[in-house]
Amino acid sequence: MTRDHFPTTHQTWLSERIGVANDEVARAVMQRYFEPLRAYVKGSSLRNFGDSADLVNDFFAARLGDPTYLERWLDSGLPLRRWLVNGLLLHVRNRGIAEARRRARGDAGVGGTEGSAMPAAQTAAAEPDALRALERAWAIGLVTEAHDRVRAGLVAERRENWWECFRLHVLHGLPYADACPMAGVSTANGANIVRAVGKRLAGMLAELLSRDGVAEEDIDAELEAVQRLVGP
Repeated sequence: MTRDHFPTTHQTWLSERIGVANDEVARAVMQRYFEPLRAYVKGSSLRNFGDSADLVNDFFAARLGDPTYLERWLDSGLPLRRWLVNGLLLHVRNRGIAEARRRARGDAGVGGTEGSAMPAAQTAAAEPDALRALERAWAIGLVTEAHDRVRAGLVAERRENWWECFRLHVLHGLPYADACPMAGVSTANGANIVRAVGKRLAGMLAELLSRDGVAEEDIDAELEAVQRLVGP
């Protein structure tokens, strides 16, 4: 995937608001990462310790309420998705240890079940298959968001037919001879339109990757990884 620009600073929407508008940031993170983290839980041994939605929501409630949690992410150098999955693993590990201690005291409490505690070693590292599921869910969400933003921008410019040409040719595989008349654009200009929309998408993906803490020098590799992840 080629691109014609990407941000030269990580002071993106997310990083600018951390420490200033934490509630807004928390909502954005929960919206973007709820499904990828659920995909991780479903594909890992964490699924034995509760419903995926409950585990992720419990993690969000525990961590995103701490105003320093995402500030520490900014200093970590990690992509946000990796920071969050590491946090989820640590959260469930600590919860399992706490449940084990309660049972040892004979005080399982509401929701305590036999065998629900998680050994510390079990969450020492992310499980590869589950991590791939998280990465794919994240990539699909990222591409969907990029498509939505580029389409909205073209609509605002009254170039809806550009998006339609791109959608029919690239996403649905129609030849220019069919896609261009259906979109209402010149067949002779179809390739130029598709190339222009593709560049916008690549630039938007680069911007979203930077927003989530991907270093500038890693953007191209991440764009290629996204392509692989959303492929068949």
